[in-house]
Amino acid sequence: MNISRNDNRAYRALTLDNGLKVLLVQDKDSTKAAASMAVNAGHFDDPADRQGLAHFLEHMLFLGTDQFPDSGSFNNFVSQAGGNTNAWTGTEHSCYFFDINNQEFEHALLQFSRFFIAPLLSANETEKERNAIDAEFKLKIKDDARRIYQAHKETVNPAHPFAKFSVGNLQTLADRERCISDELCDFFNEHYQAQWMTLVVCANEKLDTLQTWVKAHFSQILGNKASVKPEISEPLYRKQDLGKILHIEPHKHMQKLIVSFAMPNIDDFYRHKTVSFIAHLLGYEGQGSLYSILKEQGWINALSAGGGINGSNFKDFNVSMALTDEGIEYFEDIIEMLFEYICLINANTEKLPRLYQDKKNLLQIAFDNQEKSRLIDWVSSLSINMQHYDECNYVQGDYLMEGFNKATHEMAMQWLKPNNMRIVLIHPDVEPEHKTAWYNTPYKVEKVSPSWLDALSDINKPLKDMYLPTANPYLTKEVELFEIEKPQEQPTLLVKEPGFDFWFKQDSTFRVAKGHFYLAMDSDFAVKDVKHMALTRLFTDLFMDSVGEQFYPAELAGLSYHLTSHQGGLTLHTAGLSSSQLELVDELLDALFNVDICAKRFAEYKKQLVRHWRNSNQNKPVSELFSILGAKLMPWNPQPNDLAEALKATSFQQFNEFRQDFFKALHVESFLHGNWQENHALEFQKKVAAHLQNATTIDDLRRPLFEIKKATRYEIELPCNDHAMVVYYQAQTNDVNEKVKMMALNHLMNQDYFNELRTTQQLGYLVGAGYAPFNTRAGIAFYIQSPKFDSKTLLHRHTHFVNQYLSNINELDEHSWQQQKHGLKTHIAEKDKNLRLRSQRLWLAIGNRDHNFDMQKRLLCALNMLTLQEIKDYALVLFDEDRPRYELLSNAKVNKSQKTAVYSHSL
Repeated sequence: MNISRNDNRAYRALTLDNGLKVLLVQDKDSTKAAASMAVNAGHFDDPADRQGLAHFLEHMLFLGTDQFPDSGSFNNFVSQAGGNTNAWTGTEHSCYFFDINNQEFEHALLQFSRFFIAPLLSANETEKERNAIDAEFKLKIKDDARRIYQAHKETVNPAHPFAKFSVGNLQTLADRERCISDELCDFFNEHYQAQWMTLVVCANEKLDTLQTWVKAHFSQILGNKASVKPEISEPLYRKQDLGKILHIEPHKHMQKLIVSFAMPNIDDFYRHKTVSFIAHLLGYEGQGSLYSILKEQGWINALSAGGGINGSNFKDFNVSMALTDEGIEYFEDIIEMLFEYICLINANTEKLPRLYQDKKNLLQIAFDNQEKSRLIDWVSSLSINMQHYDECNYVQGDYLMEGFNKATHEMAMQWLKPNNMRIVLIHPDVEPEHKTAWYNTPYKVEKVSPSWLDALSDINKPLKDMYLPTANPYLTKEVELFEIEKPQEQPTLLVKEPGFDFWFKQDSTFRVAKGHFYLAMDSDFAVKDVKHMALTRLFTDLFMDSVGEQFYPAELAGLSYHLTSHQGGLTLHTAGLSSSQLELVDELLDALFNVDICAKRFAEYKKQLVRHWRNSNQNKPVSELFSILGAKLMPWNPQPNDLAEALKATSFQQFNEFRQDFFKALHVESFLHGNWQENHALEFQKKVAAHLQNATTIDDLRRPLFEIKKATRYEIELPCNDHAMVVYYQAQTNDVNEKVKMMALNHLMNQDYFNELRTTQQLGYLVGAGYAPFNTRAGIAFYIQSPKFDSKTLLHRHTHFVNQYLSNINELDEHSWQQQKHGLKTHIAEKDKNLRLRSQRLWLAIGNRDHNFDMQKRLLCALNMLTLQEIKDYALVLFDEDRPRYELLSNAKVNKSQKTAVYSHSL
């Protein structure tokens, strides 16, 4: 099996007698184990009169099996053992996955295996879970992605399974002549067969042990190696489905052009990445690119290529553009320019192998310097890879580029023709002729005029100012892994000057040729008032827009950069290959102070940002309540509508004055971490200091936090169909012992809260509890969103649950407490999986003034000392009726464009 040079895991692939493909992975360093099962069955397999059945089955598999009949048993077991579990249903695949501490893995595998052998699929549970499916459907009824997706479904070949409604609801899943549970059994028996499944298991156990467990627990899955999945016979598009313009009206303000080309299945191209390489050429953002030319015209704000739906007999190749107001008027011209750039690619076939080699080299470097991701994410993606790639490429398949294949390239380019095109135009000024089923999306379908198609087909040369990518200046340096100078446990404060701290740590753990650089700049002008807070956010957008073309080659060379706003200022973060990062940082800092920002882009981004903030009241109610909660607790984090109002009244001159003022006086903190030695760090520091030499210094800005002093309720109305509730309890101190008590209480309660209020009471799809710190102060948040019950009812149910929990808390015995403590310890003690996560943790510690970098150690120590009686006592204190807290409630106010003013009262 092809694996990365820095991958120290051991692999073994095998196929069980029932046809189940298995990949066993030993990871000696992992404190957690994980498993994922991918099934080649999805909503395409739904019976025509039972749309949403595959999705319903995915939910039902978690609600009891023959050996573990309690509906929440697997979720509870995994959660208490420090793990997580989830699943998803796609078009042709479904995927189930979990992680857990290593000690409990075998028992978890046993429980997990029964999902695919003998799920109960009981009639009682189907009645309740059908409501959860309906709540999930209603939750996304105004989600633009779903709404646009449905318009797509209704304009393809209706005989293709893509046209089916994938989610399901009370209507499509209602009981008929037979109980739906019987139909679920039929679907399960037909589609959940071992030969169509792929399983990944990863733990710190020996491969022989994992193989023994898998054979013992998964061999009972029914299967037939000889059975082949029937192919989809219908094409996604008939001739009459192409050459169309689909106008779609979004719910939130959006202006987008998608030019979509119909392709067959392209799985066989994965070794050469033929289509991905074409997407790379069309999505290029450097000088002379399609993106650069269209942006210069003032017609687009963003461009991407290569996305789109895909499946076993189809692929949409999309070129997507975010349009300006002016760009909407010129969408035909934009499409003509797209075909002119396609001509450029066709006219320069002899140059493509060199460009392909650059891309191949970058992918190989990325693969060789691959970092471990979260184990649960990794095994789930790997189980899907097993459905598509050859065994030797399970791990490398996404990175493989064997060589430029002229024949497949020319074949793919033949699909990028005007007569093979569909156009999607998403904008608010549609004159609709239709509304979609389920989501009520207004849309209109137009036929592209034959004369325009002929004109597009006649385009045979590019514009003179169009260019293909050139040699990448960031790839000139050799990628070198430096020797370890002196192993450091923690970062060192390499330079400390007034108003400027520079921290450094050479990575000695992950040994990849990568690194991260953080630079935080605090300025009094970032927080002077709401207008300045809005301008800080606007500056980040305008800066990223202004330097995009200049630094696009850096992105292609495996480097990334982001300027973001934080409470008090700006943070620059660069990441990726260490070889050219110093040059990138130097050029970025020069641009930060000197890059030109034109009035036209200021006006465009100001307008976009104001729209975005004003659209916030159309977010999910729970999201809106959390936004309000954040604004109430953190004065430097205003509500979106306040930011929008402040920015709307700002001129370009005021923006330029703000930019100059911001950099006059700063407090700067920076951190370099990765594949560098101390002499490199000192060079970095000198470069950074040179750029900052003209700024006077200030003390770092301590982020203010509002302390909740009494029980207070906020109530709002939102223009949506759902009601919501968030209840937030804030720690009364910053003491690590109280942090741990909150973490432990959340760990004890969150699964029971979900099971009772979501699964049993069926209040809604979004139900949960979580540890939620703000500005380092600990807290616990409880949230519910419901399409059926008003917010006062939700609050009443929440309060009743809490009271019941307190009345039963003495039933928690010492043995159960120690098990729960062990699960939480697994969460807290989890090692950094990769360089990125370690860099984030260390940078967060620097920002929180944890200069001993020992918060994890202190939390574990406090948890070890925490007794059962102490947690019981703390629960009684925290949930006392008079305990200071925030209760945020929202109710539906349909057909109202703005939320009403927030009002509050003490309880």
